[in-house]
Amino acid sequence: MAKQILLLLLIVGFTIDLAAQNVDSLKERQSELRDLIQSLETDLKQTTTMIPPELGWSFRYSGTLGFTFNRLNNWATASNPNSETSAIQVSMLGRANLREENYFWRNTARLNLGWQRQDLKRDDVPDESKYEPTVDVLQINSLYGYKVSPKLSISAMAEFRTTIIENAFDPAYLDIGTGATWTPNDHWLVVLHPLNYNFIIASDELDFESSLGTKLLVEYSREIIDGFLLSSNFTGFLSYEDADDLSNFNWTTGLNFKAFRGIGVGIEYALRWNKQETRGLDDDIQSYFLVGLSYTL
Repeated sequence: MAKQILLLLLIVGFTIDLAAQNVDSLKERQSELRDLIQSLETDLKQTTTMIPPELGWSFRYSGTLGFTFNRLNNWATASNPNSETSAIQVSMLGRANLREENYFWRNTARLNLGWQRQDLKRDDVPDESKYEPTVDVLQINSLYGYKVSPKLSISAMAEFRTTIIENAFDPAYLDIGTGATWTPNDHWLVVLHPLNYNFIIASDELDFESSLGTKLLVEYSREIIDGFLLSSNFTGFLSYEDADDLSNFNWTTGLNFKAFRGIGVGIEYALRWNKQETRGLDDDIQSYFLVGLSYTL
């Protein structure tokens, strides 16, 4: 009887040890397969980036919508214990690009609009609450380039920027110039036009001055990780006549996360420096910040 029990224990122990060995070997195999999959995914991404883009037209549209609402009801510690504040801001970007073997034509339109409303709900203040415009920018850019090498082109560009809600087209900026464009890869675009004239269209009441100078445009766009797209656009003008008062730049950077079928979350931050616009203000730097729902088509 004792021998039978001992034999049974040996069989059970051997079975458990064999099962543990099988689990360890399966985990080992699982790890090897994961490493193989990761290596194949890396090779696939590298191969994809080496494939030259297709010739012809390509179109893209994206935007971000942000909205805030705040309401206080008898909130004693606030300066306005009964008030409502709301704001809405929208940023839209459209691209239409033509790529051919010896030349390209890139067209971009940006629209940034914002409104804000505050209702103090006080008896001693007339209720004239309505949405007032805040951010108001329309920018259109058209760049043509003829390739002298795979990465370098002789180019000409026109860029138009103005407002459309208040004081529409007053002022309006029009840059026309020529020079060179460098495209080291599909993520970067660098335009340098040393022969550029900055036309400013404004009413007699506004003191603006056109001038000759250098136009610089730098764009970067890349999916830094799966689902996260980083894009940045810098456009600047350096005046030969008065670099301090007649120059200007605009820099916009955005990060978009795609969650479902092109819809996600977007963050956008913009800086602008233009002394001709900020005369009489304490600070020459203008900026806005936007967080909201994003969409890409």
